[in-house]
Amino acid sequence: MIKKIVFLGAPSTGKTTLCETLAKELGTITVPEYGREYWLEHQVDRRLTPEQLLHIAQTQNAWEDKAMKRANRYLLCDTSAFTTWHFALHYHQSALPELESLAKACWDRYDLVVLCGDEIPYDDTWERSGDANRHEFQCFNREYLEKHEIPYIVATGALEARKQLILNELEALSVAI
Repeated sequence: MIKKIVFLGAPSTGKTTLCETLAKELGTITVPEYGREYWLEHQVDRRLTPEQLLHIAQTQNAWEDKAMKRANRYLLCDTSAFTTWHFALHYHQSALPELESLAKACWDRYDLVVLCGDEIPYDDTWERSGDANRHEFQCFNREYLEKHEIPYIVATGALEARKQLILNELEALSVAI
């Protein structure tokens, strides 16, 4: 039985680095962030349409489903429909109903939710929305998880500390079964 772990966090909180590091350690695979790849090719004035955001969430879910067949015990997901929904709210002040449904349903897809801390230095690359948005996004993530009583852990500190925290959680998750 494959356990799915999703990594959330504002831009530049180390999600991709942590996913890739854990995949090597665990001998499994990651599901990369389709939205980043799509945005680089299709953005206009640093924005995507609501329909494009829905497409991103649908494709992200499809990539996860397909990757389940190749994963080894764990599947590490670099984002979720929730994140795409949040971008829709941030840029358009609303989301298409289909995207909202995917975001609400996404929590049933994961065995562990990891919120990556924003205490690490911000990597200011051109495709990111800026350090000011990072704090706002991080607060939104934490408040949503708390309000909706979604169990999660927070991974903070240096990469090695984050990695060890997740490995300990995965061990506990395996024992609980």
